[in-house]
Amino acid sequence: MGHEVSGKVVEIGPETETELGIGDQVVVSLIRTCGQCLACERGHDIACTGRVRLNETSPLETKTGAVITHGLNTGGFAEEVVVHISQCVPVPEDLPANFAALLGCGVMTGMGAVFNTAQVKSGDITVIIGCGGVGLAAIQGAKISGAKHVIAVDPLANKRELAIKFGATQALEPSENLTEIIQDTTEGHLADFAFVSTAAASAISMAMSLLSPMGALVLVGMPEDGVKTEFDPGLLAARNQRILGSKMGTSRPHADIPKMVDLWRDGKLDLENMVSSTHPLENINDALNEMRNGSVIRAVVCPRP
Repeated sequence: MGHEVSGKVVEIGPETETELGIGDQVVVSLIRTCGQCLACERGHDIACTGRVRLNETSPLETKTGAVITHGLNTGGFAEEVVVHISQCVPVPEDLPANFAALLGCGVMTGMGAVFNTAQVKSGDITVIIGCGGVGLAAIQGAKISGAKHVIAVDPLANKRELAIKFGATQALEPSENLTEIIQDTTEGHLADFAFVSTAAASAISMAMSLLSPMGALVLVGMPEDGVKTEFDPGLLAARNQRILGSKMGTSRPHADIPKMVDLWRDGKLDLENMVSSTHPLENINDALNEMRNGSVIRAVVCPRP
């Protein structure tokens, strides 16, 4: 929480090389890159292994000098944050800051899973399991990519309604006969791509059963450490299926965020309806409670009016 950040630049470190200026509006991503390691050279920003000083120390401390963890490289529940220049992506002034914040993770992760990890093409059959903020972004990405079927799966009726609103062609409850229901919809076919955007381990095994031959399971949600699942490797090989990890949508923020801004400007990406509520910092507990009870897609906290 607090890692999707947008705001204005108020200070730039003396040795920082950047074209950004004081007052520029930016989106801050948790993806931090050195720009020099092998992963960075290959364009794999999320896998950077290089040395960045902020990776070795936190800019936060208590009044007594004790170090505070720099949460997800951002620490966004604050009036000001200190981040590496690689984390800052400029965005236009006409993009409202409360919409822009979503581009820092949730929207970038969901759409990136579709655009970058899976590379969904026109005519593909897609299934998105879990219709929270990331799942709804994946649904929008699949629609933009021209997927023939964008099938949402979620146990909650309100989430299924939202899925349709954001572009799903069908929204289903998890059930034992889900495979048959999907085949009835798609003239006997199963998914080219099944995106699991929830952290529930049970969703992974369910997703595997929904894949067609040559299909790919895309793991987008992050279960807690130690969660295990099982699959039949012989069956996976016989069907030529794949399992793809998709941390942060395999995104490159400085390339992907401007593209998402263009999609928003063209009316193809709905950010406005993904922001369910906005709260001042002093009411942050209201925002957290909304998140816990599942009544919002995204609750945004504005540390400054």
